[in-house]
Amino acid sequence: MTSINELLSAVEGSSKVVTLAANEYFDFNVKDQAVVIEQGELLVVGQKDPKTGRAGRQLFKEADPVGVAESIASRVSDFDFSVNTDMRLRVFDGALMRSHVNKAGVFARTIARYSLKRIFEDAKKDAKASIVFEDEFIYKNYEDLRSVEFAAETQIFKAGAESDKMYFIEKGQVRINSEQNKHIATLGVGECFGEGALMGAATRNASAVTETDAELVIIESEMAEQELKNEHPMTWLATLLLLKQVGLMNQFRGKR
Repeated sequence: MTSINELLSAVEGSSKVVTLAANEYFDFNVKDQAVVIEQGELLVVGQKDPKTGRAGRQLFKEADPVGVAESIASRVSDFDFSVNTDMRLRVFDGALMRSHVNKAGVFARTIARYSLKRIFEDAKKDAKASIVFEDEFIYKNYEDLRSVEFAAETQIFKAGAESDKMYFIEKGQVRINSEQNKHIATLGVGECFGEGALMGAATRNASAVTETDAELVIIESEMAEQELKNEHPMTWLATLLLLKQVGLMNQFRGKR
């Protein structure tokens, strides 16, 4: 799978480089500013949970995005940031990135919509990540897709397992848990998970267990890459960065 770093090279002319010294201030909460960390470590602190009084904390590192989902959704980030080390950033015009995503094909467009749901709506109590893969993709590729049935309470994969495919839910519900076994989301018919396979992730950073009997369509990473190769490199990059932001938010919420 093509990497984020390869795609950053392909769109180099559409970004600017910002270098920061450790503890130097930089405003990451700017509307229509999409940032990718090329070097260094950034401490990200979220809003306090009203029940526990604790805030999620996460170290962002190389190839991690900041403000990409917010740019595509035309929102402003509300995290606190601390520059832990010397850093090198790639900064994009979020409006330009958004315009490419808005013109994306069915696969990238669906992944983008799915990711935004996971990033923004799952932050709410008991929210579900509701996004349906558009029929155009499923029906076009149905003969090349493999459907598998799973009994309730079957572990589809564990955190740390090999990551080489993603899944589309045709029937049933699937529970996603963090590496610390904390509930992240419950997904239902029309939704997908295991998206780390699209980024060439070697291992899973969460686990998936069926809550009910379920039927899942398996989307191999090679097929996903073929779909993304049809897109502009900026669209492909934005798609992968959104998926990476989903994974970062999963870790963020799991550590509360």
